[in-house]
Amino acid sequence: MTRTSGSIGGTVTAAALARIGTPVPTVETASPTAVLGWAAARGRLRSGMADSARIAFVGDSKTMGAGAGTGGNYTVGAFARSRPARVAALLAAGGLPTRTDGFFGCAGLGSIADLLAYDPRRSGFSSWSGGANSLGGATMSTGNSNPGQFQPGGAVDRCSVFIRNGSDRPPFTVTKGTESVTLTPSGPNGGFARLEVSFVTRDAAPITIARGGNTGNLQLAGLIAWDSTRPGVEIANFGVFGVVAGFQADMTNAYSPAAALATYAPHLTIVNLGTNDSAQGLAMATWLANLRTIVQQARQSGSVILTWPAIAGVSPAGGSDVNRSQWRAALRAFAFDNGCLFIDDEALLGGRTAAQVSGAFADSLHETAWAYDVQAAAIARAIL
Repeated sequence: MTRTSGSIGGTVTAAALARIGTPVPTVETASPTAVLGWAAARGRLRSGMADSARIAFVGDSKTMGAGAGTGGNYTVGAFARSRPARVAALLAAGGLPTRTDGFFGCAGLGSIADLLAYDPRRSGFSSWSGGANSLGGATMSTGNSNPGQFQPGGAVDRCSVFIRNGSDRPPFTVTKGTESVTLTPSGPNGGFARLEVSFVTRDAAPITIARGGNTGNLQLAGLIAWDSTRPGVEIANFGVFGVVAGFQADMTNAYSPAAALATYAPHLTIVNLGTNDSAQGLAMATWLANLRTIVQQARQSGSVILTWPAIAGVSPAGGSDVNRSQWRAALRAFAFDNGCLFIDDEALLGGRTAAQVSGAFADSLHETAWAYDVQAAAIARAIL
């Protein structure tokens, strides 16, 4: 298939739409260079020319992992069973080491208790709350000195902390074992920063963060820890429960999701958005415009995969089948026009009826863990 002319800033062309109509394979590209940026980063990592590559997952509840866990919203314990976590496991099995000791934001959950149940590697955070929206949803925010703790899954000696930056933010300490480092935000208010911490000891001791000073809230967007002696692919789950594409496309401030995505500078961004846009009756043109913003930000540093989300159920939750067919066609055309890989999750699970019968969904909108495994396998095959 030959890619027609087009640009990230352009519209979906008639030529691209004209290609729709034949059966849609589950993974497609209209350009052999669609994942060239990612392939280059992967090559540098494998050859020892770089010690890391970065993959960002941008999406809604289907990215953060709802459906794979337990509880009323199927989010308890879901982080470890989410699609990003399963892609990480498959990459590691395929010979590409990964860095998965990390987290971003509150994932759209309603309380700190819900958040800690979703990702039990986090603990403490007493009297913390949700702050400004950034990568992974609301930041973890506090105006007190109560510590929050993260438990790495293995030995680490490096840590990156992502914050809402600015001279109006308080200093804070990052502690592991007997080592403690104080970091002080700086620069213009409303910024976004990745701050680095090095520890002498390499072990699996918990990492603790505590606010210092007496003015302003510490707003923690995320944390990633790793072993500096082991190169790997950094996997970031920026999924947020319940959001539409406009949430992830927000560029209001430097710490807003799309602006911060460019600062994070992923070598590969995997976008799964549209379920809530369609279900809420938003205009397809608005959805595509917001996707265009996200793609523009992500393409500054690497490649993009756009995925069409699957649904199940016997009634048109997530939008009518006719409407969804039009949206899927538009997303496929948009992907081809903008040099993105396209993966059809709906086709992977056999469509609404087959997904319902097979038990691939915990409810009509959220996949079970094994269905996320199927989708993760398609991504892993495309990028290994």
